[in-house]
Amino acid sequence: MMNNWDQSRNVSSEDQSESSNKSTSSHKKRQQLSTLFNKTADVDDPPFSRLFLLIPKAMSEDELRNAFEIHGNIQDIHMVRDRRSQESKGIAYIKYEKASAAARAMEEMNGTIIAPHTRPLKAIISSSRREGSVRDPDEHEKMLRLFVVIPKHTTKDDLRKVFHKYGSIINIKVIKDKLTGENKGFAYISFSKASEAAYALEQCDSSYKPKFAEPFSSKRHHDNEDTLPSSASIYGAISPPYRQKMSTSKQHLSPSSISNDHRPSPPPLLPLPSTRSLSNIESNQSLTLSPVNNSYHLLEINNERRLIVRCGMTITVYHISKLFDLIPNMEECSPLNINTFNEHYFIVRYKSCQFATYAREKLHAFQFPDGEILSVQYYDEKIVNDLINQSQNGKYGDTSGIGQLIHQMSNLQGSQEEYVDYCNVPLPPKQKYASFDAPVAKTLHIIPQRPISEDFIRDIFNRFGNLIDVRTINPQLCYVMFSDERSADTAMETMNGQEIALVRIRIIESDKSVDSTTASVVHRKRQKMEEAFRINQRKSRKARNDVAVQGTNDSSILSKVSMVKLGYFNDLFLREFVDKDVRRSPSINRGYYIRMKALEYALNMFYTVYDQKEVQIVNLGAGFDATWFRLDDERKQRTHFIDIDFPEVMQRKLALIEVRSRLNEQFEPIHTYSSLENFAVTNEKYSLIGVDMRDSLTLNTLLQTVKVDETKPTLLISEVVLTYMGRSSCNRVIQWILDFFQECILCTYEQILPDDGFGQVMVAHFAKLGSPLKCIHQYPTSESQVQRYTYLGFDFSLCVNMHNFYRNYLSTDEHNRIDKLEPFDEIEEWQSKCAHYILLFGLRTPSNISKQWFEQMNQDFTSIIYSKKENLNNNNNNSCSLNDEQVKPNIQFEIYPTTMTYAQRFGHQSILIDEKYVWTIGGFGTVDGRHRRLKTIEVLNIDNGDIQRLDNHLLGEYVFHTCHRSDNLILSFFGRKSPGKLNACASIDINSNSYHKYSVFQNYIGICCFLLALQVTNFNEDEKILRRWRHCSCYIKETNKIIIFGGYISMSKSTNDTLCLQSNGQLIPSQFSQTRPTNRHSACFNAYKHMAVLSGGILENDEPTNEIWLLDTSKDVMNWTLFQTNGRVIPRYSHSADIIDDTLWLLGGMNANERRPPGLCKINLITGEV
Repeated sequence: MMNNWDQSRNVSSEDQSESSNKSTSSHKKRQQLSTLFNKTADVDDPPFSRLFLLIPKAMSEDELRNAFEIHGNIQDIHMVRDRRSQESKGIAYIKYEKASAAARAMEEMNGTIIAPHTRPLKAIISSSRREGSVRDPDEHEKMLRLFVVIPKHTTKDDLRKVFHKYGSIINIKVIKDKLTGENKGFAYISFSKASEAAYALEQCDSSYKPKFAEPFSSKRHHDNEDTLPSSASIYGAISPPYRQKMSTSKQHLSPSSISNDHRPSPPPLLPLPSTRSLSNIESNQSLTLSPVNNSYHLLEINNERRLIVRCGMTITVYHISKLFDLIPNMEECSPLNINTFNEHYFIVRYKSCQFATYAREKLHAFQFPDGEILSVQYYDEKIVNDLINQSQNGKYGDTSGIGQLIHQMSNLQGSQEEYVDYCNVPLPPKQKYASFDAPVAKTLHIIPQRPISEDFIRDIFNRFGNLIDVRTINPQLCYVMFSDERSADTAMETMNGQEIALVRIRIIESDKSVDSTTASVVHRKRQKMEEAFRINQRKSRKARNDVAVQGTNDSSILSKVSMVKLGYFNDLFLREFVDKDVRRSPSINRGYYIRMKALEYALNMFYTVYDQKEVQIVNLGAGFDATWFRLDDERKQRTHFIDIDFPEVMQRKLALIEVRSRLNEQFEPIHTYSSLENFAVTNEKYSLIGVDMRDSLTLNTLLQTVKVDETKPTLLISEVVLTYMGRSSCNRVIQWILDFFQECILCTYEQILPDDGFGQVMVAHFAKLGSPLKCIHQYPTSESQVQRYTYLGFDFSLCVNMHNFYRNYLSTDEHNRIDKLEPFDEIEEWQSKCAHYILLFGLRTPSNISKQWFEQMNQDFTSIIYSKKENLNNNNNNSCSLNDEQVKPNIQFEIYPTTMTYAQRFGHQSILIDEKYVWTIGGFGTVDGRHRRLKTIEVLNIDNGDIQRLDNHLLGEYVFHTCHRSDNLILSFFGRKSPGKLNACASIDINSNSYHKYSVFQNYIGICCFLLALQVTNFNEDEKILRRWRHCSCYIKETNKIIIFGGYISMSKSTNDTLCLQSNGQLIPSQFSQTRPTNRHSACFNAYKHMAVLSGGILENDEPTNEIWLLDTSKDVMNWTLFQTNGRVIPRYSHSADIIDDTLWLLGGMNANERRPPGLCKINLITGEV
């Protein structure tokens, strides 16, 4: 070192000047590097404000800006171009000023087509530079969930009040201490849309310190520092996502490429050092190989913990240490003191060889900064010594010497790439991949003796050039697609009969018979069946939402089978598509029953209006639907039936048809067509097409291959399918239908009304499943749906909701048959569900067909919503908007503050004791995440909001009962456990002299509960005859009587019996007038002076009533009188009611016939004014 220093002191002035110039140049490069680093930080500020786009290569920046600037202020657009030709690569980034604008653009523009281009855009939120190029499997959660800091007294309801104005809230979770139950001071808020969450983050008060919450999978990853990163790690620094199909049979994913050439990741996961040949490694006694999933892990070798890094002069040890520290367990980064022309060398050491190997795999050939390539090699003492000696001797002071060193150190073009450790023949260097949409010139079938990782095969065959993709069919068969025949021929000539990862392979061209794959037909069928029944095992990281939508098919088919098995609907073929039977709840069974009846109605209507004609039926998003198998022979003969769904779903359906004799005896494929992963199979009467229906170009091609006739009358069925698409994608599918078919009817079954109570729960449910309802907020009502279809181009649109369908189309005998199949008492949920689903038709047909369709529906239903194209812009449009009747609220409701949350329940009773304590008893609700009938009694102190839960008592399960106070007792009248098990009356001793002890109920030993026997001997009746549920009762203070009226006495029978009891619960013989209310249940009873006021209820025909009756209890013969009002009272049942002074207040309740749920109504009991 002293000699070097002395030599440097004697440098001539000319050399000093040259050195000064070099120093200036180096300084500029450092400034450029610093600018690059700052720019990298800016593109992620604020987070998630940058869009990654796959666009047509011919699209210009101006076209992109014009299309996207409507969603927000654009700060920058970066078009990725080829460095040599400057041609667009079809990739772009758009940086918005706000994250909400980026999210809104993604939601609206993903899948759209910008004229005159024909290829749809792909738009996703770009990964930050810190996170890298690989998409996290839970990345959709990043922008849906906010983390907020809150005061410790803040509740869920407080947060909902503040944040509901920013969007639809799915869930709020306030984090509490597991031991004390106290609020920890922070919470998570989940929204249904990314744009809503981002808008809330931007607009809410800064005191909440909001930020996007990290998905749970990412948190778990960060907590595990001693584990190698998965493919969803942060190490894929700058490259955008790339198109890569993963094998369905793989258990482990390879790390993604960190290089900037957008190619699939270089295998293997942990490659052997390429500086050594296989024979040298086997002879090295300090190295042990372990085969794990066709990869070889380096278990122990001292030198392989260190790496040699060659980079440009502008890069310092600080930059290298920061870069390589991204890989866990880096121990040291130090420079090599080597004098070279324009390079720096560093040695990086890791804790173990495993992490060093991973670092080499990820960072070799990485551009850092742009335009300069890092070379990362395993440490070799000989090379390092040569570098130092030759540097001191000045051997590499010239350009040719540097070139020789680069040739030794780099494997970009060097001979080291020509021999891969897991292949037994020399190979060319890696080549650029062909475009994923390039036409396939030749396909090779790879048949290994034992399973081989797809990553190995991809890496080997990439080296012959023009590789499009590699697909795995099963563990012992895959195919490799090339865009150039010469590359395929070279690959076949080189690799046929050779070994990959010690496994010999055989290669044949795709048009030759595969002898080994047809050896055992039975075995292959069994494999297909097992694969078909594997629910959601093929979840691609790029298409989580699509897979979630596909998952609804798996859930739907099980629910349909449950419904069919119980006798709701007759379908002999559905069970062939499932491997097991499940028993769904009665509510779910009924929901799928009404769905099947509605679609059956659509089919029958279609065949009726096109009687004896050749027709077509296209089932969009068909899933495992068995409609074609269910058709009778006459209809099959004149119908071409086409099922369309994602390729993965159709592959599973075909596999099941092949192995089920009841199915394959009806369908035997004659023709098969394929285009990459898309395909069509047909026997000319029944066709199955596997394609994403949003890809209209491929869909058109496949429809033409199976000989779909654009001129024939066609019924298109969308059974809860279009609603899973964004508005633009959905409307494009509808527009495609109108462009392709000349005479067609689109039948849609889907949800509406997202904003009422049931609708909010429904929307949150589907969002929680990962398949949100994306169109329901844009088209929330029946009126908006028919207007939409007419506006998009249908001549005539009609709509009916399922409540109307069930009440008016299905017969009374059918109602009775359904009621007898299984016990069912959730009438509110059933009618709400029916009111939130519609059967919608869009018709482009001759006028006589449209007229016949309308007249038939008008005859079948009491009311239908419809819209004609010629009336679209006229004032006499038949479909009115719900917004026309919006009423501004003049009463504000506030949530009562409590120290803890009430158990969610319904069918319970609450009673006020001593004007201070509210006792809530029984009901059906949620405890510990489970739905059940509740035994817990909750006592609320309305003075301070304290809640005490009482579990140590003998009271059983009571649902739809009534309660009243009697001295020191609470009397509970009737009710039920299950619909077939009715309760007797009971009383609860509350010890009225000890109210002051209620604030310390945690020390309360128990509550004395005992059965109350009604005295009925005077009537010669058994007390069981009087039992009922969903009845109503009230206590009349002036006459000291308890009156009980109506209710269910069996699942199919309600009553209008009236019972009169003393305040202690003893039955009183009583007489009532002949004029009385009809049978009903779920009504309300309130005391008014010496009278009882009966309001609402549901009649025996399942229709709600708005009748108000007065019962005079002061006379020997109690007289019923129908109270007359001078205004409209909305019929309702299961509501709440109270009387204050002379005013009857009705709150809430259920009425599926109304456009919105009943609200608050007040009725003057003196004047009748409403």
